[in-house]
Amino acid sequence: MGPDVLSELSKPKRSTWVEQQSQSGAFGGVGAGLEAVAAGGLHSVFIDEKGSAWTCGVNDDAALGRVTKDVPDPDKPGFFLDVDELTSYPHPLPSLIDENFRTVQVVAGDSICAALSAEGELRVWGSFRGDEGSLGFASGLKHQFKPTPILELPHKPGDVEKVSSIAAGANHVVVLTTHGHIYTWGAGEQAQLGRKVLERRKIHGTVPEKVTLGTRGRKAVAIGAGSYHSFAIDDKGDVWGWGLNSMGQLGTGYESSDDAIVQLPKRVQNLSKEELGGDVVKYIEGGAHHTLFLTAAGKVYACGRSNGGQLGLADDDVAFKDRIDPDFLPEPALVAFPDSDDPIATVSTGPHYCMAITEAGAMYSWGQGTQSELGAGDEEEIRTPRVIVRKEGGSWAAVAVACGGQHALGLFKKK
Repeated sequence: MGPDVLSELSKPKRSTWVEQQSQSGAFGGVGAGLEAVAAGGLHSVFIDEKGSAWTCGVNDDAALGRVTKDVPDPDKPGFFLDVDELTSYPHPLPSLIDENFRTVQVVAGDSICAALSAEGELRVWGSFRGDEGSLGFASGLKHQFKPTPILELPHKPGDVEKVSSIAAGANHVVVLTTHGHIYTWGAGEQAQLGRKVLERRKIHGTVPEKVTLGTRGRKAVAIGAGSYHSFAIDDKGDVWGWGLNSMGQLGTGYESSDDAIVQLPKRVQNLSKEELGGDVVKYIEGGAHHTLFLTAAGKVYACGRSNGGQLGLADDDVAFKDRIDPDFLPEPALVAFPDSDDPIATVSTGPHYCMAITEAGAMYSWGQGTQSELGAGDEEEIRTPRVIVRKEGGSWAAVAVACGGQHALGLFKKK
């Protein structure tokens, strides 16, 4: 929004800067706009219609994928470009433009980002943090300011393996390949990598390694991540989770403190193709201690921490009956929305809040938002999904939403 917009925005506010750039043709021709958004801890990433990635926000740990300090001003020899201008407004990533990288997906963690190209190429930048502080980007490298390839996939004659999807937690990355393989790397203290990382060899976690779902015969078709946990959906319609489960956020059940961390992929309860009556989970995103599962039929299931309305379930919901802990729900339960005839098209989660967009262009929010991230005025807690953008009336339809650490981004189109 620029260096002058530093106060909280309690309701969604149009970015006049984006509209000006669209009218000037900066996004791929006059009138072209943005086609995807991702919100990180304190930064944002956008994809425009020509496939360029743009970033803005805090760049202390290289989250923007470009250098923003001591950048020479091309028009004034001996002078430098203003740091506030370079970080407060989105700027494209020059290195990706130089290599004709057509971005189709971006994900953002606290200070880590990844981008996927139309050709299945992966670029990663930023820095990971572990429990004890900075983990860095890779062995011997604290920050990676320039998007770089990091995953070497095996290439056989006539059988080229590429990246098909990416996900990011607070400090880890999950990658799905065209062959149904899963790779993870980053911080692994909560088992979010699906493998054991020894305390004295934490930096080894920053090297991508493969994750196996039960047996090697199972192939993954989709992946997801929460702040400290990870997910995959296999070709049989089963959902798997691993990582931090201290408040039941994996949905794998929770009977004792032994279930607080799940080291290796474990099946999620209630969400197999059979249990859903033929419906299948297609998308998963988690917050700090809760998770949302979106199905192909447009239904949403939630599990994990619930004491701030994170799950969107009414206080008298049957799912809360006889649970082992009053603050969380260890198995996924169906979330009810005000308009049951308007299927949910996409969901996003912040640390303690959620948003959802329907096929008709309505937008809901719920959970805890002490920095106005719910977009509902002064309200800091909403227990069940609240309409922020209506399906009927109004000038705008919601298309996409991204929930960050304390900010949310929405893409809207004129009706």
